[in-house]
Amino acid sequence: MNSRIYGFLLNDDILFDLAKKKILYYRLDNSDIKMSFKVVTLNDTQARLLMYLLVNRKRKIIDKTEILKSVWDTVNLSSSSQRLWQTVNDIRKKLSALGMPDTFIQNVYGTGYCIDDSKVMSLHIR
Repeated sequence: MNSRIYGFLLNDDILFDLAKKKILYYRLDNSDIKMSFKVVTLNDTQARLLMYLLVNRKRKIIDKTEILKSVWDTVNLSSSSQRLWQTVNDIRKKLSALGMPDTFIQNVYGTGYCIDDSKVMSLHIR
């Protein structure tokens, strides 16, 4: 039976929902049965970029040129290193607001980016 990616679980308590382009933080504190919940919304480019990085996270370095082609050029948007840098920083800020470390998406100077694979689990639907 075929499956497709629904989203990604980051750091055990952050869900990236691909279809809704939302990142949700949830935490259940069993001591008082309190639940913490935060949501941030990504724009189309941010969602495409984060998805591309997460799908390709097993690679040691995700090449900047490939990112630009896949995230911008394939949807007929103008790509540039500056746009990539700005979009990565915007995503980092949103993830940081949910408790992800700034080092989750790392810049490999002049080459591309890498993701901390130990903090990511792919979620599939059948």
